[in-house]
Amino acid sequence: MTTHFWIALAAIFGVLGALQVALDWAVVSRRFGKYRVRTPGPDYLGPQNKWLNVSLNNVLALSILGGFLLRFGPDVLYPQWPGAAHLLGEVLAVLLLYDFGYYLYHRGMHHPKVMKYVHGVHHKVRFPVASESVFLNPLEQMGAFALLLGAVLLLGPISEASFLLMFFLYSAINIIVHSNLVFPHPAFRLFNFWVEKHDAHHDKFRYNYASIFPFWDQAFGTFK
Repeated sequence: MTTHFWIALAAIFGVLGALQVALDWAVVSRRFGKYRVRTPGPDYLGPQNKWLNVSLNNVLALSILGGFLLRFGPDVLYPQWPGAAHLLGEVLAVLLLYDFGYYLYHRGMHHPKVMKYVHGVHHKVRFPVASESVFLNPLEQMGAFALLLGAVLLLGPISEASFLLMFFLYSAINIIVHSNLVFPHPAFRLFNFWVEKHDAHHDKFRYNYASIFPFWDQAFGTFK
């Protein structure tokens, strides 16, 4: 993998961190707080428990990603620019395969026994904000990354550029859907769609298991 790849990956982490901080600030600000979907009750998570869980899951995610890239990166990523159409095709293929797997995985996580010991950790957050997108049982974090990186292994090799764009979209959407904010401007229509569908999931639990594309839920009758 090229030096430019690692520099671009570091820049992506910087942008994602800034996005998370900005959305966390907006949801409690006077200017943008009025656009939040729901106002939470008392914080029953406890700030120390929350930040410890989030920090450890971020470290876990970085470790898994770094290990994957060092072990498999040279085999599944190629450095050449693939062209715009090929880039889009590779990104969509990986995200579609991932999201189908995640739909099944996420729905399975709602089995009562799994919900109690694994996915229930995330659902302690009834009205999430961006930083709580990774408030998870570590086993759930590992499973989600296995699906994403497994899709790359199955469909690869893909270009380094495709991997970077795919990873940015995957991470940014995960932050956005937990932001608890909807904005009235038409430019935010897709942003708002993701937020509202995931809010319905956190509220009702039985709907909207897919992470990115709504048609998996539409196909299996769990779209709301």
